[in-house]
Amino acid sequence: MKKKIYGSLLLNLFTMVSVIVCVIILASRGPKTFRMFTTQSNVVSGIVAAIIVIFDILILLKKRNELPEWLKVVKMVTTTGVTLTFLVVVFYLGFVAISQGYSYFVLFRSTNLFFHFLTPVSAILSFLLFEGSNKIKYKYTFLNMIHMVGYTIFYSINVFTHLKEDGSVDRKYDWYYFVLGENWTFIFVVLGMIIITYGIGFGLWWINKKAYLKINNY
Repeated sequence: MKKKIYGSLLLNLFTMVSVIVCVIILASRGPKTFRMFTTQSNVVSGIVAAIIVIFDILILLKKRNELPEWLKVVKMVTTTGVTLTFLVVVFYLGFVAISQGYSYFVLFRSTNLFFHFLTPVSAILSFLLFEGSNKIKYKYTFLNMIHMVGYTIFYSINVFTHLKEDGSVDRKYDWYYFVLGENWTFIFVVLGMIIITYGIGFGLWWINKKAYLKINNY
């Protein structure tokens, strides 16, 4: 039991500290950096990690027996967000960088190394290995899409209220290059992101539950 708590504590401390340091660095670049889903998902993940650190310490001090179930649900939701960030960078934005004449690994430098890779991986490992639960109900998997849907609404408004005079998309506002063809094709990107996000969240929920049942010999 203690090994599980120490594992959770270590990974969540790493997430918390890395997010704090990266936010301090990014804040010096101006508020625009916080419009990015990457930054938002990592910041929220860092906040939840800090809460889990507090509960882990209370458990080690024998003030509590385990993490509350609501916190595990919230951790699932935030882990879905940073996992989405990680996968989009690895399987999409990295290749966009190449098409723009940059190295694939330009998205894994400085703070991006943490926000695009290390923080998501630490969140995934802590949720799957140390914060298992068989009490997170299936219906809660739909909560994993809240941030993505909200961000999609913001992103869509931002893109299509800043079109050029000829009706084409201004790349300055389509910073994720989601509108690569005709404007109407964006709807397929939205549908794809909804499916992918739900799939990620469902996968995390399922693996988390299976890992818990196996560890506890159910």
